[in-house]
Amino acid sequence: MSRTPALSRLWPLFFALTSLEGGLAFLALLRIPTESEHVSTTRLAFLLAQALVTVLALGLTFFSRDEDRRARYLDPNRSPRLSLILTLAFSLLALTSGLVLFLLRYADPERLLPLFERARPPLLFALALGAQTALFLLALRNGLHPAALKRRKTAYLAGGIAFAILLVLLLFVAATRLGLTPDPGYWAEPGVPVLGWQMGLALLGGLTVLLLGLRLSPSRRVDVLLPLLVYSLALVVWLSVPMDVLRNSFYSPIDPPTNQPLPYSDAGYYDYQAHSLLLGEGYVEDIPTRPLYIVFLAGLHALLGERYDLILAAQTALLALFPVVLYLLGRELHSRAAGVTVALLAIAREWVALMVASTVRVSNTRMLLTDLPTTLVIALAALLVTRSLARREGAGMAPLLAGGSFGLLLLLRTQAMLILPVVLLLALFAWRPRDRRARRASLLALALFLAGLLAPIAPWLTHNARLTGKLAFDAPDHLALLASQYTFDSTLDVSAFDFEHESLAEHIINFVRENPTFVAGFVANHFLATEIGGLLALPLVARYDGLSAPIVPYWVDWDGHLAWYNVLLVLLYLALIGLGLGAAWARLRWAGLTPLAFNLGYALSNGLARFSGWRYDLPADWVPYFYFGLGAMEVMAGAVLLFGAEESRLFEAPFAPSNAPVRRLAWAVTALLLAFALVGALPWALESAIPPHFASRSPEALAAQVDALLAEVDEADMTAFLAQPEAVIFEGRTLYPRFYRRHLGVASAHPWEAYRRRDFPRLGFLMLHEGVKQVILPTKTLPRDFPHWADAVVLGCEREGYVEARLVVFPQEGKVYASGGVEAPCAQEWRP
Repeated sequence: MSRTPALSRLWPLFFALTSLEGGLAFLALLRIPTESEHVSTTRLAFLLAQALVTVLALGLTFFSRDEDRRARYLDPNRSPRLSLILTLAFSLLALTSGLVLFLLRYADPERLLPLFERARPPLLFALALGAQTALFLLALRNGLHPAALKRRKTAYLAGGIAFAILLVLLLFVAATRLGLTPDPGYWAEPGVPVLGWQMGLALLGGLTVLLLGLRLSPSRRVDVLLPLLVYSLALVVWLSVPMDVLRNSFYSPIDPPTNQPLPYSDAGYYDYQAHSLLLGEGYVEDIPTRPLYIVFLAGLHALLGERYDLILAAQTALLALFPVVLYLLGRELHSRAAGVTVALLAIAREWVALMVASTVRVSNTRMLLTDLPTTLVIALAALLVTRSLARREGAGMAPLLAGGSFGLLLLLRTQAMLILPVVLLLALFAWRPRDRRARRASLLALALFLAGLLAPIAPWLTHNARLTGKLAFDAPDHLALLASQYTFDSTLDVSAFDFEHESLAEHIINFVRENPTFVAGFVANHFLATEIGGLLALPLVARYDGLSAPIVPYWVDWDGHLAWYNVLLVLLYLALIGLGLGAAWARLRWAGLTPLAFNLGYALSNGLARFSGWRYDLPADWVPYFYFGLGAMEVMAGAVLLFGAEESRLFEAPFAPSNAPVRRLAWAVTALLLAFALVGALPWALESAIPPHFASRSPEALAAQVDALLAEVDEADMTAFLAQPEAVIFEGRTLYPRFYRRHLGVASAHPWEAYRRRDFPRLGFLMLHEGVKQVILPTKTLPRDFPHWADAVVLGCEREGYVEARLVVFPQEGKVYASGGVEAPCAQEWRP
């Protein structure tokens, strides 16, 4: 410990430094160009105040050289209460100065920029003065305790090793450009980052919790209150973003006539599968992908109907648990402060994803996609696996819950299966049996994990085996997408595959055998691209136009090169990530690397699938900023320890092992296995549980119904129209009506035919019954009351990929929408 009298000798140096800083700020003020010959009143006030503080600091430099004066006037221990007040006041000065600087620069740049230029020198001086004075007073009051840092030696050494490994990987990427060179496979831009000011707030929030932990005694109430606060904050922040941000989004565009964020593309696929279940028609295809999410959407529609604003709010309420899980994981691996920091980063990042939804491609809480639900379940599984690995003998239900959550994960994202071998390898290191009892505990935990894993997936695997004769999560055509990546052009074209006679696995194996170097190259490229995308979730120094201006998506056009200042920033991030890994290792050894194992396994699955970028990285790209948060709080905790804080007040002891009786555990195991099996069986059970909505009716019966509703349509004309080979008549439920003017439509590489850009105005929608049909109703006028999710009969002409509607009849509503009628022949495309 450094003694306070020794530190008090630094007062002259402290005041000299303050005087020098004040002089530099004074000179900086003088150098600012004036708009007239006379000095403005504002600048004159700044100059006088700055000169006064500088001269005062210079005078105190000489005043404090006398030891008796220092002891009488500058010893904080003579008046501890005053010293504490001054420490808090100068800390507040630093925070306030920084906040005012930021607001002057970014609140309204066009109006406040001149004031910012003039206020910057004195405010920077106030920021430096407040920070250094608060720290110096703390050192004088409490002394310095470098010996306390020795107790964190393991974290620092492990962090140094981790940073060295990350640095080698960075040099490897810089030398080879792997992870930066676009691949013909599915290569996309990095995901949405946290903004710089948001990261500052997250770190400040973590520091606040860290300091409060020194003043308040930890209790169970705190461990309940903090997760509730995190959840409430996430829910309020995310739901506060107006729905209008989705207007021009890709997966949830808002268009007339409904002006609702109706799903499209992958989101539309999951949603119309859910609607098909509710119609009692099972799935549109025999084996849909992501069955558990489809069931989830069906449940939301059953409860909330077609109010997509409420459906998205309900999904947001579920996904707001993600920051809570990160908080619990951060607390498990480090401290409450680390958990809060990581949770705030997650909340901030999702806010950015919502705000840019109409600008760039994103997956967020307002879109009916599986990326964020998968992210939530991966984080939950990582938390449960961490607890299982950390407490082998007393893990209780954690291994079973971890296995069950992993099984549910596979029903959301099959590629997550590749996480499993990485986690089992980690368990092999964490559960190295030291004796017979440890070996028995390890085998029991492994058995519970595998039982939990099998319980939810067994029903779906059985369902698929009955249809295909093979144990598989997905239909062959979905697996063919993966096989199509194992070509040199990687076009995602599955039409060349013969599903009945060609083995997709054999195709992949043969391609790997014949082209091992090529395959290793694209696997490494996408693997590293996924990891780089996770690193870039942390902010870079880039253009930022202000708090009220649209966010500039600098990451979209990133070409794989960094300016020198961003290189330094990335090195800082890697150092803190390395320190976070070291801190987690010091606390829980191998169990502390569980999030890293999940991240590596998922990145490997991206590499093998030849996908990377934005939403494809999302389920595991939180791990870099997670360990960054741990590393940042480790630095702050080290600083607090240096000033004499008790380590036990900063780092909570790991949770105690479970001591539940064996009989109670047996009942719990049985109940949990049944619960997981029931959840896993829902996609199969609901396929036939709901009675069909539509009765099978012939075209003649449908034509008769239309005739009865439309007196102006002659029965003979109807019969003649239906006699044409291209003519069709069918019934179903309408979905997702969207109206487009000429040359407008969805901009996509593979748009749905109903919404493709065309040279005439039209209404596009889907019809759901015995499959999905895409329909276009040519019309100049917007049909404002065209129903979504209503029974309809469509009479029209079969075109390539869609039906050109001539009549759309809603029997229950008594509405009819016509375009050309039955007089125009199908051989002629009707244009309004």
